[in-house]
Amino acid sequence: MASTALSHDEGATAGEIHIEGIAATPARSGETSRVTFTIENDGPDRAVLLGLLLTTGEPSQVRGFLGVSHSAAIAGVGVEAGDVYRLGDRTAWIDVGPLRHDLPEGARVPAVVRFDRFDVPVTLHVGGPPAARTSR
Repeated sequence: MASTALSHDEGATAGEIHIEGIAATPARSGETSRVTFTIENDGPDRAVLLGLLLTTGEPSQVRGFLGVSHSAAIAGVGVEAGDVYRLGDRTAWIDVGPLRHDLPEGARVPAVVRFDRFDVPVTLHVGGPPAARTSR
C-alpha cells in the first residue's frame, strides 16, 4: 500500500484506504475529544487502525463499546479487505487527550490517522464535517 496521502476537507486517501467524515467533539484544554470517521478498505489486505496523532502530541487511544455504558481501550480496529467500518459511539472511536489546547466548535485541525503499516494525514473538523453541521 502507498504511504503517501492526499488530505482535503472531505476526507483522505492512502493507497486503497479511504477515510471520510472526520469529526472531533469540541473540548477545552485538559479535556478529551472523541474522534469518529468512516474507513473504507478497497485493498486486498486487512488494515488495523491503531490511533491518531495531533501535531501538538496529545496521547490518543482507540476505545471500544462493551455495552450498557461501558467502554475500554482496545489495541486497534481491524478493517478487512473490501469492508467499510464506521467509528462511532456504539462501536469504537478514538479519544484524544488530555488536550494541551482548546478544540473549539468549527476548528479544523491537522492530524495523522495511524494504521499498522502506514499513516494517513487528515484534517479533523471539530463539531463534525461541514456537511454534518446544522445552522442555528
